[in-house]
Amino acid sequence: MYTNAADYGTRPSPVTMTPIRWWAKCAFGRGPLLRGADRMQAWGLVVGLVAVIASIAPAMSLGQLGYAERAQTIAAEAATRHQVQAIALSDSTADPTQAESATSASFVAHVRWTAQNVAHEDYSKVEQPVRAGQPVRIWLNDAGKVTTPPQTDVDARVDAVGTAAILWLGFAAMIGIAMAVANTALGRVRERRWDRGLQALVDGGGSAAQRP
Repeated sequence: MYTNAADYGTRPSPVTMTPIRWWAKCAFGRGPLLRGADRMQAWGLVVGLVAVIASIAPAMSLGQLGYAERAQTIAAEAATRHQVQAIALSDSTADPTQAESATSASFVAHVRWTAQNVAHEDYSKVEQPVRAGQPVRIWLNDAGKVTTPPQTDVDARVDAVGTAAILWLGFAAMIGIAMAVANTALGRVRERRWDRGLQALVDGGGSAAQRP
């Protein structure tokens, strides 16, 4: 009964060198083919991965600082804006500034409202489509001008998460570039040492062949 590939007259499959096996071989292995550059490259990969993971903390800290500043700005803006009841003078239309965007749809309506017994008219953004004559809530600033709704704490948190993610990706990119430069330098060192070793082997072989 055949028990291995050799019994069938075929060559056995070569052992696959996985990334983990390669790293362990370079980091801890011993042999005439291993060079110091191989060991430095293996441990440099570990240092780079640790640095990428460690960069999460400063990215989150900077994102938290950005959140605190953004939250203060949003609170200050909210303090200067208020809602009033208005009447739509015409059917709302799609906001041309967001018609092609992927965000939620926004609409614009011609509205009228009363402040201090004085009627005012202007165009205001509305979240839902309205018909002429329908009541609608609009936002005004301290000067009585139509403005946009103030952002919320959720918006500040989303901005903070986005900022932290971008910063972390930037840190990771810089670490990756540094690792690539180091690997290139180590590769050149490795090639020069191989060239010297092969040259020494050739020179030694030639001298031995000339000996009697």
